[in-house]
Amino acid sequence: MKKVLSAILTLIILSASINVFASSEAIENSLDTASDNLIMNKSSIDIWNSQNDDINIGYTISKNELINKIDSLSIISFSKRFIKTDDKKLFEADTHYYNKLIENINYNNIETENIVEYGIILARTPLKTWPTMDEAFSNQSSAYDRFLESTLYPYEPIAILHESKDKKWLFVKMYNYEGWVQKEDVAYTSFNILNLLINNHNFIVITEPKAYTKYSNRELDMGCTFPLLKKNNEYFTVLCPQKRADNSLYFTFGYIPIEHGSINYLPYTQKNTLSQAYKFIDEPYGWGGMNGYRDCSALVMDIYRSMGIKLKRNTDQQEIMSPINISVSKMSEADKINQLKTLPAGSLIFMNGHVMLYIGAYENTHYILHDTPGFYNDYGYNPVDSVTVTKVDIRNSQGYTYISQFTTFLYISEKDTE
Repeated sequence: MKKVLSAILTLIILSASINVFASSEAIENSLDTASDNLIMNKSSIDIWNSQNDDINIGYTISKNELINKIDSLSIISFSKRFIKTDDKKLFEADTHYYNKLIENINYNNIETENIVEYGIILARTPLKTWPTMDEAFSNQSSAYDRFLESTLYPYEPIAILHESKDKKWLFVKMYNYEGWVQKEDVAYTSFNILNLLINNHNFIVITEPKAYTKYSNRELDMGCTFPLLKKNNEYFTVLCPQKRADNSLYFTFGYIPIEHGSINYLPYTQKNTLSQAYKFIDEPYGWGGMNGYRDCSALVMDIYRSMGIKLKRNTDQQEIMSPINISVSKMSEADKINQLKTLPAGSLIFMNGHVMLYIGAYENTHYILHDTPGFYNDYGYNPVDSVTVTKVDIRNSQGYTYISQFTTFLYISEKDTE
């Protein structure tokens, strides 16, 4: 029995080593053959980005519209939810618990017409389903907070639509999502000032998965932008948002190492897309931004943000952004392989609930980069829990190959913005 177990273990280790080697070769090949040609210029990117929402939604928002926005997000789950509070205790959510959350939404304070205010996010902060820091899990052993919609990054402009009863939470709108954020992480400003900041052309963009401001050590993510004051041999001097005691916006100087950023967005090229993507390899998986990381849709969102391209937040929204994409859901695996042969590296591939970045073919095998909890192959389950490069024939828990489940191929290009 020991010999059998040892043989199985050897095969698993050998298989993992072969896969790692093949993936490394595929990565190297993709970078060697990637094009430096510009795919879209700023004008074309602006057209693409117009598919997202404008946070300038006017001076007021009506009662019905505001309630509809809140009610479309803050929904009581039909499934069981186990709640973890600050004291780490775990209990099953019941009617009493949800009633307390609903009370904190503060429906009674919604007027017939409600003034829309504007602001800027100050620090990496969770965007929640409900106005609470409680975490909700589908079962007692789950690690994914079902109350976490996304994570907002520093310097993100927002529209502020409503305040919770305890005055600790704001219901906000950003360019690709809505939800509840902690008021302490928001500085208020006028839309005119916010508009000047949004349209500022002298800025730096963070080009690393993680970066930190010198001295203040503020955590930053790829795609964050900051107004640039000057550059020296070691760091960029930028404006960092802060808030006064009355929650109004002001700025202090911040210092970001030059190796962590670029003046203006990176040119949108195939080589830059792949180079930015490979910086994330082995970064831990982070559902909705948990533990300081990101999930599959946030991964591709941040890669493209470093080149000034904005994507929707969730995979089902991203999948339908382009007016022209390739639906492959009804194709056979053989037809999908043939279609992949024409797909440029750096394109997005979608399946139900998951998005991947196509990195190309190596030795007649097609590879993808994606952020995943894990997958199956001939040797069982691989609990990756990170950004990884795999072949397209890995399998899901039902035994289906990923390629058989592919639904859409999307190449963000000039053609897609016509």
